[in-house]
Amino acid sequence: MDGGNARADNETAAFQDVIECVRQSRAACVIHTHAASRTMADAANLSFDLTRIVKTVAFRARSGAIVLAALRGTRRVDYPKLAALIGLKRRDLAPLSAAEVKQLLGVEPGGVSPLPPREDVAIFIDNDALTIRPTIFCGAGRQDKTLEIAPEDLVRLARARTGDFSRSSETGLG
Repeated sequence: MDGGNARADNETAAFQDVIECVRQSRAACVIHTHAASRTMADAANLSFDLTRIVKTVAFRARSGAIVLAALRGTRRVDYPKLAALIGLKRRDLAPLSAAEVKQLLGVEPGGVSPLPPREDVAIFIDNDALTIRPTIFCGAGRQDKTLEIAPEDLVRLARARTGDFSRSSETGLG
């Protein structure tokens, strides 16, 4: 199998995992299909309210643990605050590279969902994202799919911990 087909299979599997998680929970949601979007700048070309987008950033702790941090797309991760919330020092937390996101999570950057791809992944959702109403738009396992769901349902489905770990973005595009 060539690399392109393997990537498509991984993305399909990740997306199907998200769909199955939501289906089993019976949470109200909508899956939106659109042009592939990897960054908040890309998302500006889509029809979503940018203030309601929640991006998910993937990290690895020095111990090897994978951490997903979901926050409003127009904000930035405050690394010291996130590390403290996890119980780590800042130097013990590093963002995953694009290649690591593909290898460890099975998705392309821009497709990372805050719903856990594996049981051993810790999910954190920033308190600011929980103020978005009535629903948020977040990753669904593919760059061309977006999950629209109520913030409280996302926290429940992700079995996420919540806390304050974001700061304002200078550009507004995260």
